[in-house]
Amino acid sequence: MRPDPAREGYLTIDAMVALSITTIAVTAAVVLASTTVARISQARDKLIAARIAEDIYEGLYAGERPDGAQRGEIEGRTWSYATTTAGTADAPSSARRARIVVDRRLRDDLVVDAVLPAAPVTASSNS
Repeated sequence: MRPDPAREGYLTIDAMVALSITTIAVTAAVVLASTTVARISQARDKLIAARIAEDIYEGLYAGERPDGAQRGEIEGRTWSYATTTAGTADAPSSARRARIVVDRRLRDDLVVDAVLPAAPVTASSNS
């Protein structure tokens, strides 16, 4: 059976359209997967940095970490904090201010500014 000469060119066009639609669909799926992986990585990065900052904050709040300027590394991420008094000459206070900075790999560093109560009195500070 011989193909219809009037339909001959349309088969090529149909094949090209089908190939184009398939290519667009595959490209969209790859882009979506790539975007999803990037967002998951960013979320994980932010979560790890926030957890480290929370641990530092809780240590400062409980008086388990010393006041002043400190730095270190946890899980391959650098962190630092500095505490100062929250009081001024006009408004004295025993509260403390803290700035905690944790390295984030995929974005700018996580910076937490907090106001803490006065450092708790511990047995070692009474002697």
